[in-house]
Amino acid sequence: MAVSKVDLQMKTNERKPIRLHLTNIVGLGAVRLLQSLLPSLVNQTRYKLEEVYLPANGELSNFSLFQKDTVQSYYKRFIPNAISRLFECTLFGNKFDGDTPLLVFGDIPIRCNAKQTVFVQTPLLIRGSSTGRKLGAVKYWVARWLFRRNMKYVSNFIVQTEAMKLSLIDSYPALVDHIYVIAQPAPNWLINSSVKRTKFYNNSEVGGLRLFYPAAYYPHKNHQILKKISHPASWPVSELNLTISDDLNPNRSISWLKCRGKLDPDAVLNAYKTTDGLLFLSLSESFGFPLVEAMWLGLPIICPDLPYARTLCGGQAIYFDPHNVISMHDAIMELEKRRTSGWWPDWKEQLAMIPKDWDEVAGMMLDVTCRA
Repeated sequence: MAVSKVDLQMKTNERKPIRLHLTNIVGLGAVRLLQSLLPSLVNQTRYKLEEVYLPANGELSNFSLFQKDTVQSYYKRFIPNAISRLFECTLFGNKFDGDTPLLVFGDIPIRCNAKQTVFVQTPLLIRGSSTGRKLGAVKYWVARWLFRRNMKYVSNFIVQTEAMKLSLIDSYPALVDHIYVIAQPAPNWLINSSVKRTKFYNNSEVGGLRLFYPAAYYPHKNHQILKKISHPASWPVSELNLTISDDLNPNRSISWLKCRGKLDPDAVLNAYKTTDGLLFLSLSESFGFPLVEAMWLGLPIICPDLPYARTLCGGQAIYFDPHNVISMHDAIMELEKRRTSGWWPDWKEQLAMIPKDWDEVAGMMLDVTCRA
């Protein structure tokens, strides 16, 4: 049956309006997530983006796929980001007042009169978490104070794992009935590649393992455990590739430690194609996208024995104590043992708990936002 222009206009009018707040999306991980999510938010059939608040600079400022009737408001910061963000969420929060529900990306609630839902990514809002730096400690003390002060303006929160939900409730008990868990799939650039790994890059018993750790150089990413490695020749590793610059190399005595710098998606995909497994070191994550990426590809994973990793990886990963270099050595030795035995991980059960695509994620997020 043909659909008339009048019918199409009626369907458009029936779509529920939503506003998005993205002004604080500047970190690489958050930007990459939004680059996969935004097209699906734009193309939802049950919702329309009435207005989107964007950063005036950076990759998201150039996003060009919004529909013609979506108002794009750019937020320019004239003072340091942390101070500007404090004012934005408090004194100037009324700029985001309105009857249309507001979905906030950027972790911190805004003091405004609106049906507000906040997507929380950073684990550094959790009680007891640490950046490992004095300046970072002050910054996140202020962020936690602001989060606690403004959470009364929020109807619902969205997090990526059950572990993050439980940690958030432990830190802010009043949120117990207001947190929704929505996991995310691998990024679109990886999904669209159709790459699947079914065997080790080096199946021979001759030569060590090739490992990969894609992470920026933050204290909680735990690159410093590599400083504790002694006698590197005894480790069954031929190469461990890090996505940090060479001037940040944590242990120059290790010949197989390679600092490749920041990699674009094509280079990351090539690294995944030529590695024997993901070695994940992080002490704290709200989700852990490299874990999802590795599972999506089918790769072996060595990761910390911590709730965020257990929640995502279940029984297929090889776990270690992230504070103990001997434990990490034993985990890598276990992967080497499995390589020679013909083992390969099966991630079907874990991937079944993750949305199949970003359209599904976008729909669930907007459902929660309209439920607010």
